[in-house]
Amino acid sequence: MSIYKACDIRGPVTQLSPELYRSWGRILGSRLEGGSIFPVGGDVRLTSPAFREAFIEGLISVGLRAVDLGTLPTPMVYFARRHLQAPGCAMVTASHNPPDINGLKWMVGDLPPNEEEVQSLRKGVDSGEMGKERGGGIREKMDISPAYREWLWERWAGGQGKGKIIVDPGTGCWAGRAGKYLETVFSGAECIAIHDREDGLFRERNPDSSRPEHLRRLVEEMVHREADLGIAFDGDGDRVAFVDGEGRVLTAEETAWILVQSFGEEWRGGTFVYDLKCSDRIPQAVRELGGDAQAQRSGHAFIRTSMIEGKGLFGAEVSGHYFYGELEGGDDGLFTVCRVLRYLEERGKSLAEMRRSCPPIFTTPDLRLEFAAGEQEEIIALIREQFGNYPQSSVDGVRVEFPDGWALVRQSVTAPELTFRFEGGDAVSLDSLVRRFIENLGEVGKQIYETFDREKAGRR
Repeated sequence: MSIYKACDIRGPVTQLSPELYRSWGRILGSRLEGGSIFPVGGDVRLTSPAFREAFIEGLISVGLRAVDLGTLPTPMVYFARRHLQAPGCAMVTASHNPPDINGLKWMVGDLPPNEEEVQSLRKGVDSGEMGKERGGGIREKMDISPAYREWLWERWAGGQGKGKIIVDPGTGCWAGRAGKYLETVFSGAECIAIHDREDGLFRERNPDSSRPEHLRRLVEEMVHREADLGIAFDGDGDRVAFVDGEGRVLTAEETAWILVQSFGEEWRGGTFVYDLKCSDRIPQAVRELGGDAQAQRSGHAFIRTSMIEGKGLFGAEVSGHYFYGELEGGDDGLFTVCRVLRYLEERGKSLAEMRRSCPPIFTTPDLRLEFAAGEQEEIIALIREQFGNYPQSSVDGVRVEFPDGWALVRQSVTAPELTFRFEGGDAVSLDSLVRRFIENLGEVGKQIYETFDREKAGRR
């Protein structure tokens, strides 16, 4: 598959090189005026320092003031952009993916890149049209962490945040930072960190925090230490997952529901942006609080763009990204933790108590099946035809609306596979909906149900 995805660059390190990053830096830098400030960071992967250095060299060659932020979480790079009032920024990372993959996230201008801009970058490399060299380019190193820490304290200071918190950075970018920052902001919190040293090979824990099976040690530590709350970040620190004091891993939708409640009356006139994989219970909760809800296709850049253009108050993606209007539509795993802690303190409730207040949600996890590109398109076309009598959405793949729930099938932007997801009113109707959905899909339907059945067995 191509390394040029729908909203960023990501692929095996065997397909990447310092020369490519240098070219990307030069092309993106040439779109800005000479002397423009451009902060650049990188994650803990072994290849990231060399790739970050090459990208910076590209920026300097076209006359930019490149600010080397070093190794740090992605949210701190976007913070640096806001703090420095820079017209762009970039992060060398492959987010939640394994260590043999790397990539690039960036912003040039007011919006994240769209598919057209990603392909424009690709064409620039292929054609050799990388912009003219300009003099005056410089490089400077900057430790942005003190400013970020002060901003976090100013935003959330004033509460105690009492309780024992297990912090799991997963040896990623929040290692050595997250627990200390939280104790600074919430003086009554006791943070105990696991997987708290940077490791670019992620030998202690998979960098994808959205999968409960990767959080088993966190759950064990929660039970063993009788902790009140657990948090786990992905590799670059923009995603976060929560574990309550009963050792239950919250789904992203349960977390989103709690966060929706935290905005309270702010929803009057406010907009919620969510991906189509999200349970209908969450936009319903927003509407009950007086807000508006807008569906968007899955993907960080798509949701953030919708947040910016629609002046969204809050956004959520079921992969564990949570977006905020006050962060220019951006997401930040640690900021999310602070918001949850403050809300729990205000309500005088534990995370487990708040989770139990959430209405029951009956969605499947992502059911992933591998198909070649041509097969994917044929299957989606077949589904559109088979369910032509039902309302359908094409915002992201095809989502079919049934009286008792919905079914979604979409093409992955990172792997040669289709993702299927379903929601029903309860466990029985969910099972019935899946069975009805697969009835006329032949062998594909059989594969879907087998995957669904395995997921059910794994959750028992």
